[in-house]
Amino acid sequence: MNKMPKQKKRRQTRKKADIVTAAEKLFTRFGAKRVSVEEICRKANVSKMTFYRYFTNKIVLVRHIRDVYVEDGFRKFDEIKALDIPFAEKVDLMTHWKVAFGDRIGAGFIREMVSIDDVVASVKERFLGNLKEAREKGEIRKDIDPEFLWMVIDKLSELVRDGSWKTVCDDFGDYQYQMRTLIFYGLLSRAEVQKSGT
Repeated sequence: MNKMPKQKKRRQTRKKADIVTAAEKLFTRFGAKRVSVEEICRKANVSKMTFYRYFTNKIVLVRHIRDVYVEDGFRKFDEIKALDIPFAEKVDLMTHWKVAFGDRIGAGFIREMVSIDDVVASVKERFLGNLKEAREKGEIRKDIDPEFLWMVIDKLSELVRDGSWKTVCDDFGDYQYQMRTLIFYGLLSRAEVQKSGT
């Protein structure tokens, strides 16, 4: 059984990382659809053969980058969730992180990544688990079913997929803040909520 020399293994790891870094820079600037494998290889300073050694095609590369983003997001949300602060502050921190993330990678690339649905089940499971836990702790209303909230958010995600959010929001950050306010704080002002006793 031949073991690959450490130096060669490091070089291969570095080449794969170079491909991912180059693709991420190009995708966030131009969107994945407008970027060719040749452009990625040129920016990463690798051959097409090297590219295909690590990724069978561009979609596999987009999924790889998307999966890294999803894991980073889960890790960040778990960090925020573990903080000993009120739920509303956690929502604010999560929203600020999502806005900064959206600014970094661009709305076009987000839209392309959202259209790949094979990660939705794990996101849904994590989201519902967090909401159910918050509901048990009394941090969110008990009269709203987390499954219903997921359905609403899933429907609203069509605004990202089709880009129609741009007709009323200045940028993706504005969209995120408005979504946060609507979903987590509702339509009523705090004064109205206090008046109604809910």
